[in-house]
Amino acid sequence: MSDPEYTPSEEDVLLCRSRTIGIVKTVLEIDKNEFNIFDVGGQRNERRKWIHCFDEVTAVIFVAALSEYDQTLFEDSSQNRMVEAIEIFREHSTSSWFKTSALILFLNKSDLFEHKLGKKPISSVEEWDDYQGPDYVVNPLTDGQAPDAELQLQQQEAFDQGKNYFLKKFLELPDDKQTERSSDVYTHVTCATNTDNVRKVCCLEIYI
Repeated sequence: MSDPEYTPSEEDVLLCRSRTIGIVKTVLEIDKNEFNIFDVGGQRNERRKWIHCFDEVTAVIFVAALSEYDQTLFEDSSQNRMVEAIEIFREHSTSSWFKTSALILFLNKSDLFEHKLGKKPISSVEEWDDYQGPDYVVNPLTDGQAPDAELQLQQQEAFDQGKNYFLKKFLELPDDKQTERSSDVYTHVTCATNTDNVRKVCCLEIYI
């Protein structure tokens, strides 16, 4: 990267991470339709700014990282990131601001989630001790090697059930909120660095 002639590839750009501060507006034109997209920072100190984007919203895209089920907030080391994301999603999916808005939930970083499952079982995290799906642990001596057919099946089953477990957590509502979500929720498991995956998902949502 220090080479004066270096030009970043598309993959290089995708792998860069930039923290969103404030509200960033992007205008996209897709199939002759104009979309105004407002990206808002997810940190606690950024959330008070969200109210400025709540009027006349066509759709809400909520992105949560599947791989962060065992991580804590940057601002609060006692709070699990996934727990916080679920609470925020439930709060806004039942908000009166979004009664007529489409709700789109992206469970992102599926690749990191799948890799982490072999090292950190979901049920080993205190917040998710009710998880009863299968676990598998990668032997550190064989980590990085191509898994055999049996291990591949274990990995896929653990991934599928873990993904469905967290999806259910997001969609569940407390008893006193059961009638307050009037919009459907469209859900997708994504890997943002997989351009084919994201392209298919985005095209699907545009036509919905």
